[in-house]
Amino acid sequence: MTTLQTDIDEITSILCKTFEMAGIERNYDDSFGKIGKVLFRYGINYNPKELRIVFTLCMQEFFESIPQEQWKLNEPSFVKESEIYAINGFKNWFIEQVT
Repeated sequence: MTTLQTDIDEITSILCKTFEMAGIERNYDDSFGKIGKVLFRYGINYNPKELRIVFTLCMQEFFESIPQEQWKLNEPSFVKESEIYAINGFKNWFIEQVT
């Protein structure tokens, strides 16, 4: 039996695996398509592009929280921090949708 926590873990895993790949190798439509199937179990119907926009908005929150002159886009640790922030924001968005 699938539980909410199992689905949260699955979404997290999909996103983490996606961002482990080099940017050019990422298949966002595939990743967000898989996430869409998880959401559909809860009666939530978003296509992959809509889910990618939600994720992008989560990442935007990270960048809006930091003055632009402090952005370190050439530092892998900074970029990774933005991805982790967005993944957590996306998980919270998912939880809000289903509870």
